[in-house]
Amino acid sequence: MDKSKMKRFPDGRPSGYPRSMVLHGAGSMFHAGNWFPAADVYETASAIIVYMDISGIDPHTLAVTVEDSLVTVSGMRGYEPRDVVSCVHQLEIERGFFERSIPLPKSVDVAKAASESRNGFLQIILPLRRNPGKIKISVK
Repeated sequence: MDKSKMKRFPDGRPSGYPRSMVLHGAGSMFHAGNWFPAADVYETASAIIVYMDISGIDPHTLAVTVEDSLVTVSGMRGYEPRDVVSCVHQLEIERGFFERSIPLPKSVDVAKAASESRNGFLQIILPLRRNPGKIKISVK
């Protein structure tokens, strides 16, 4: 297939491939466990914002770690059937432990990082580290 004629999503990744196949090939993240939640990373004038799909996960059980240019989220999505299951007809929702590390495009101020959960999404706000610019240093 001619790659120049391949349909693409607005973000440039090829369409027609499973999300996991595209992400594994991209080399833009690291993960552990059997699955990993989808994530989007945006940049504003003052911060990097990470949105992660955490539907079905208690947000209070998540561990979020931020380093200078890396954010790591880990947790567990369980399964609690209401009745005894006698047969599974379709099983698509990923479950179990996950750990996902996402490299950030710029250095962030880890002391000012914040997160919140709303409507099944985790939002992590990472203020950009501000360089003071030009400063004068006295010599002793």
